[in-house]
Amino acid sequence: MSADFLRASAEGAGVQLLSPLLGAAVAPDWCAEHDLAALRLADLTADPEYAPWSVRALVLRDSGEMVGHAGFHTRPAPDYLAPYARDGVEIGYAVYPPYRRQGYAREALQALLRWAHVEHGVPRFIASVKPDNIASCTLLAATGFFRIASFIDDVDGLEYVMRLDPPALRRLLKGRAPLSPAARTR
Repeated sequence: MSADFLRASAEGAGVQLLSPLLGAAVAPDWCAEHDLAALRLADLTADPEYAPWSVRALVLRDSGEMVGHAGFHTRPAPDYLAPYARDGVEIGYAVYPPYRRQGYAREALQALLRWAHVEHGVPRFIASVKPDNIASCTLLAATGFFRIASFIDDVDGLEYVMRLDPPALRRLLKGRAPLSPAARTR
């Protein structure tokens, strides 16, 4: 997602303006995510080298529909992760309700893990998740993440901190066939 797209999103633009900026059919659910767009725009403005790590739209290759978003909260090894994974990066993703339970979150998660590890050598990953988000907790556990802590987020309340370590990451990536071409990110 470009800075122009994030700026327009943060300012409350609708799908008619946002879709051409993204080059895909923007989901109406994205239009409610002003705060995330503003946060990622601020991150890009403060650190232009954050761009490849920033939020990406999950777009179906065949239809061009946006089904969610995924990305990293920062570049690798931010100070706030030192207690959990000094050499890691925090990953996040969301799939909008009409598209859930179709494997898109799993595909996005695995693609981002592979990209960060293979292209940038990131050995550890952190994900924070609300305990009542059973689908995400299950996906993270199935991927090899395990709970290492919890905290109270000012906005979201109780969240689990989950970590993926090198042995589980290697098992996940070893010998896996290429990800399906069904989805792509922008």
